[in-house]
Amino acid sequence: MWADLIERKAMEQNKTKKLTNKAIAQKGMFDEEKPDAAKKKPTNIPVTKADSVKKARMDLRLLFLSVMGLFIVVIFGWGICQSVKEINTKEKIMEYRGTEGIKKVEDNSRKAGETIDVEALVKKVQDKVIFEAELNKLGDSVAEGMIETTEGTNLQIYVGNGTYADELIIMTAKNESDAKQNQESVKTHLSETKKAFEDYLPEEAKKIEKAVSIRCGCYVIVCVTADYETAEKTINAFIQD
Repeated sequence: MWADLIERKAMEQNKTKKLTNKAIAQKGMFDEEKPDAAKKKPTNIPVTKADSVKKARMDLRLLFLSVMGLFIVVIFGWGICQSVKEINTKEKIMEYRGTEGIKKVEDNSRKAGETIDVEALVKKVQDKVIFEAELNKLGDSVAEGMIETTEGTNLQIYVGNGTYADELIIMTAKNESDAKQNQESVKTHLSETKKAFEDYLPEEAKKIEKAVSIRCGCYVIVCVTADYETAEKTINAFIQD
């Protein structure tokens, strides 16, 4: 009987010991899992100095690209405005000079029947306008061979030497209708002269592009000079006086 009690007591102790060991083992496993949870990355990562520098560089690069983009847009817009301005200017010039390439002074109708002192006009132009070469009057036969005119037209041509396009032409027709035909002949003359200079003296050809051509009544006055603005003002002022 005592032997049975001792054996039963031993079995209970062994059972208790096993349960205790199992509990200890489970506790150890639970404790081992905790470090893994602790290893999780924190949600708030500290910003280092290198990260700040990198971000600043990116912001600076974006700012630079934005400024460059704005600059390109401004330049593009400026180019469009200049193109429109140039087109409008050319249209105004064509309107000012007329489709025939000869400008009519504003008070042409009032002055159309009046006589212009051609010799005085020539002197005024030579005194006021700057020419790169001294102008000399061509003989009548030479002048008539250069420009075709209507019957009865008095033609006077003053030119510089062969290396300059400077020229002063005054055509006095019998009436305004003949003057309109003469101005067509002047256009042909200027076009041919321009082509001749383009090949070896392009700067002189540019003078012809800006030639001052004015028709008033039966008169056609043409002046080729680099000082074309002064020439235009001088001729118009003389006609309107």
